[in-house]
Amino acid sequence: MTLTTQFVTMAVMFISGVYLGAALDTFRRFEVYWNKNVLFHYGMEISFWLLQTLILFYSLFLVNQGELRVYILLAILCGFATYKSLFVSVYLGLLERFIVCIRAIYRFFYQLVQVIFIKPIMWLIQLLLALLLLFGRVLYFVIRIIFRIIYWPLQLIGKGCWLLLPKTVKNYFVSLAGFYSRIENNISKRWKNSWNKRR
Repeated sequence: MTLTTQFVTMAVMFISGVYLGAALDTFRRFEVYWNKNVLFHYGMEISFWLLQTLILFYSLFLVNQGELRVYILLAILCGFATYKSLFVSVYLGLLERFIVCIRAIYRFFYQLVQVIFIKPIMWLIQLLLALLLLFGRVLYFVIRIIFRIIYWPLQLIGKGCWLLLPKTVKNYFVSLAGFYSRIENNISKRWKNSWNKRR
C-alpha cells in the first residue's frame, strides 16, 4: 500500500468517523418513535449497526480494497471524537431545523390536499345527497298529488260501474268476497291454535 493510498484511506476513515457520529445522533433523535416496542427497538438497533458496518467497509473497500489496519480504526475513532467535540451541537441544531422544516412542508401539503381534494369531494357528496333527498321528497309529493287527482274519478267510475252491474253479478261478487273472508278467518284461527299449542 503506497503512502498516497494510506493517506487517502485515513482521510476517508476520518470522514467516516464524523459520518458515524452524525448517523448515531440522527438515529438517537428518532429513536423515541419506536422505543416503546421492545422487539422493534432491538430490530432497529441491530439493523442500524449492520448498515453502518456495511457503509464503513464499503468505503474502505473503495480506497484500499478492504485492507483493515489498526490506524484505520484509530482514524475512525478520531473522526468520531472530532465530531463529538466540534460538530455535534451544530449538527443537532441543523437536524432540528430540518425536522421542523419537514413537518412544516408536510402540514402545508396535508392542508393543501385537504383544501383542494378532500373538502371539495366531501362537499360534492353532501350536495349530491341533499339533491337526492330533495328529489325524493318532490317525487313523493308529485305522486301523492297525482294519486289524489286520479283516485276521486276512479272512485266515481267504480261506484257507477257497481251501480250498473246486474243484481246477480253483485250477489256473485258479494258471495265471493264472503268466501275469501271465511278462508282467511279459518287460516288465522288455525295459525293461532297451532301457535298456542307450541307455547
